[in-house]
Amino acid sequence: MSTIEIIFWIIAIGIVYTYLGYGVVLYLLVRIKRLFTKRIIPELSDEELPHMTLLVAAYNEYDYVDEKMQNTLALNYPADKLHLMWVTDGSDDGTPDLLRERYPQVEVLHQPERRGKIAAMNRAVKQVKTPVIVFSDANTVIGA
Repeated sequence: MSTIEIIFWIIAIGIVYTYLGYGVVLYLLVRIKRLFTKRIIPELSDEELPHMTLLVAAYNEYDYVDEKMQNTLALNYPADKLHLMWVTDGSDDGTPDLLRERYPQVEVLHQPERRGKIAAMNRAVKQVKTPVIVFSDANTVIGA
């Protein structure tokens, strides 16, 4: 084998390892680790769970409000520790009105002027009084 062929095969093996080998090695290492470790899921009582705010940013999400609220209300979290807040800057499709009418437990922060998602979220964060905030979009389903 010539020096050029050796260099070629070293580079070829490096490329294959980069695209396939690394993933396979990582997968195998994770599987081996799972064989030797026991997964511990902590069980917390309702008293130990922190108060939290689920902050949903929405812009003209009228069609997703009911689905998102059903998903949110089905979460396995104490209702007295879960604060629901929606921020809707510039929505003109009736999203804030729908939330206020059908879901009185939701705090709705609406501003007619649209300044963007980040500005809306920054404005809403200032209103949050809980130590934990979970951010979500209106069309995102959260697993229980």
